[in-house]
Amino acid sequence: MVRAKDLAKELGVSTATISLVLNGKPGISDKTRENVIQKIKELGYGYLLQSQPELADESSTLGFIIYKNNGELLGMNSFFPLILDGIELTARQHGYNLVVITIEKWEIEKQINYIRDSNCAGYVIFATEMHEEEVVYFEKLGIPFVLFDNYFVDKQINSVKVNNEQGTYTAVKYLYDKGHRTIGYLTSGLDINSFVERRNSAFAAMRQFGMENQEQYCYNIGYPHEKSEIGMTIVLTGKDKRKLPTAFLADNDLVAVGAIQAMKRLGHRIPEDFSVIGYDDRPICTLVEPRLTTIQLPRGRFGAESVEQLIRTMQKEETAFVKVEVNGILIERETVAEI
Repeated sequence: MVRAKDLAKELGVSTATISLVLNGKPGISDKTRENVIQKIKELGYGYLLQSQPELADESSTLGFIIYKNNGELLGMNSFFPLILDGIELTARQHGYNLVVITIEKWEIEKQINYIRDSNCAGYVIFATEMHEEEVVYFEKLGIPFVLFDNYFVDKQINSVKVNNEQGTYTAVKYLYDKGHRTIGYLTSGLDINSFVERRNSAFAAMRQFGMENQEQYCYNIGYPHEKSEIGMTIVLTGKDKRKLPTAFLADNDLVAVGAIQAMKRLGHRIPEDFSVIGYDDRPICTLVEPRLTTIQLPRGRFGAESVEQLIRTMQKEETAFVKVEVNGILIERETVAEI
């Protein structure tokens, strides 16, 4: 019996390509399909095109790996369940099933075998908590993968991430147009590349609008919202409101919600006393009072793009490595005032 990986090796293509061709499934270009069919016939395996059971289908599944470093961000409040539907739907549209695998850094030497055993054609790695030196474990596997929600400038790896520069610029411009001239930033304290990008991009945008030295209004208030409420209480206690910014941006929605709760508990009005903008547009944004203005990530597009990029990587249709950035959209609700 001819095996998919043996035939793929002989033809110089991936096992995923062989599987899609022999099963007549979408997911590859017409040109690639025609070339593979021609080579299969030239090698005398044309009968497989009508006798698919002769070939072991080893690559009809994609993997979604949730990589946890310390788990602070990827716990119960994680964002990934919100984008998982888009990933699974796109995988199915290309003829693949999807499996979810959780990998924890402290057990990675053992758990990396889960990836080998899952026998997937390729992987989308939810790499929010990943550090650059940890990518090597996945590189050694020799299996196609795409980093999702992270990027390392020193690595030749395809990635799909949030365009944090665009999102924070949009938020700063919105506040500026509303009359705000002092804008603070509320950080989670987590060592996450995306959060660092948002903070740095926010201050860069403020400088573009002529607001200098806003870094003095950067406060680490903690994560998730229970801790950020405590942290914001400490920031505000004993402070003259007139010496504080009129508006705040936050690492994400949960940090913003905690800050709002602290402000309200100390008697401040939102948005009359302080305006607040979050990031991500999680469900909690419409549950908090007042409802949170935020930067929304197009979840379906965000997840779908990672699968599309993975399939291009698997089929080797791109000769260069690519970083895809997905733009956010400002969702205007009730936490920003015009002054």
